[in-house]
Amino acid sequence: MTAHLVLASPGAQVPDERSIVIADRFAPWAIIAPVIWLLFNRLWLEAFAALLVMAAASVLAGVAGQPALGIALDLALSLITALEGRGWRAAALQRRGWRLVDVVEADDPDIAFEIHAARATADRKNAMPASARPSLPSLKLGRQASRETGSIGLVPVERN
Repeated sequence: MTAHLVLASPGAQVPDERSIVIADRFAPWAIIAPVIWLLFNRLWLEAFAALLVMAAASVLAGVAGQPALGIALDLALSLITALEGRGWRAAALQRRGWRLVDVVEADDPDIAFEIHAARATADRKNAMPASARPSLPSLKLGRQASRETGSIGLVPVERN
């Protein structure tokens, strides 16, 4: 079974038929032609970076007289693109406003979407209305009440 990432379009209700299901697995076409695969999946910055790495590999192989290093760099680029390309696609969609709503284990993207839709409708049926949710009392003491606290990683931060 393969893990499938389900991304909902910006502002859409879940489940949405416009959702994109991305299989989180090896991309065989990306190892054959990484730049073309990246361009086909609308990963413009990643394709530009891959093109620069391929140019550097060509320079190493030809002008610098290091053919083994150039071939190794080109092979490493193809392998990294094939292994991480689908994750880059999901990250690019999230930067464009799509949101990750579910991760589903399935053999097929269509089955993964059906499982996601069934989960989302079951969650919606079991959701408690806002009026029935218990409210927690809020304590506000002195100067602490006007500050927001949080953390960045392991470092505590206070905001005024």
